Amino acid sequence: MLLALAAPLPAVDILYVTMNNNTIVSYDTTGNNGSTIAASVATFASTNLNGPNGLAFDALGNLYAANVGDNTISKFNSAGGYLSNITTNADAPYGLAFDSSGNLYAASNTMPTPSISKFNSSGAYISDITTSLDFPTGLAFDTSGNLYAANVNGSTISKFNSSGGYLSSISGNLNGPFGLAFDSSGNLYAANAGDNTISKFNSSGGYLSSISGNLNVPVGLAFDTSGNLYAANSNDKTISKFNSSGTFLTSWSTGTASPSFLTVHAVSVPEPSTYALATIATGVMAYLARRRKSRTA
Repeated sequence: MLLALAAPLPAVDILYVTMNNNTIVSYDTTGNNGSTIAASVATFASTNLNGPNGLAFDALGNLYAANVGDNTISKFNSAGGYLSNITTNADAPYGLAFDSSGNLYAASNTMPTPSISKFNSSGAYISDITTSLDFPTGLAFDTSGNLYAANVNGSTISKFNSSGGYLSSISGNLNGPFGLAFDSSGNLYAANAGDNTISKFNSSGGYLSSISGNLNVPVGLAFDTSGNLYAANSNDKTISKFNSSGTFLTSWSTGTASPSFLTVHAVSVPEPSTYALATIATGVMAYLARRRKSRTA
């Protein structure tokens, strides 16, 4: 009985979404269909946001949002409480990503020199990447620490090493890529806003396949812990869900606001059965104590 008290809490995948009405909303994706997921919507944050786009969690569970409207990055705690702002050194920050050392990268579109800015865990500016970029938006790191940036204007994806040195580009089978995401096998996915597809590439940048259908100007991408892929459709205000094979599963409406970027964070939640077992265990222990007391009286 007592083991139930120490049992690990189950985790659910919460999907966080930036909306064009200056909010961040969340969905519990454990629902069986789009209607169930849609009904779980909650407002995570609605202050200190100005045109929020890219999202990224740090190792402590704080959520960062890139504000295109005022060139800042807002930081919120795990409950959605506002903590602070990072003022970027460039205009229009879009995608965000953390490296394994806790440094934050932000894709910015200052013209004529777009860049990717690097900040340490305290939000202090470190450096910029300014080569081989053409309106960068989505960012993602692979397991080797290489950084990938989606270039909307050039319809390419640029790859940089952990020091910010340019390595190579992926081109072909891309059309206005925005969001990027890696699956658990190291395959890279890119949301093509230009032709309503999602392109899949292997770890070497080789094209594998495309997902089409049930997409309408997809922007953000994110994987949950079960390998399901989510895509934010900015044009028809929906979010589509696909399984690990790219098969469409469900979709749901985001209401009157358009979604842009996505991120998934696993959150531990208590199960009612845990509390029930704890109550039973406490009752049994009290009963046995009374029995022992009555026998020795």
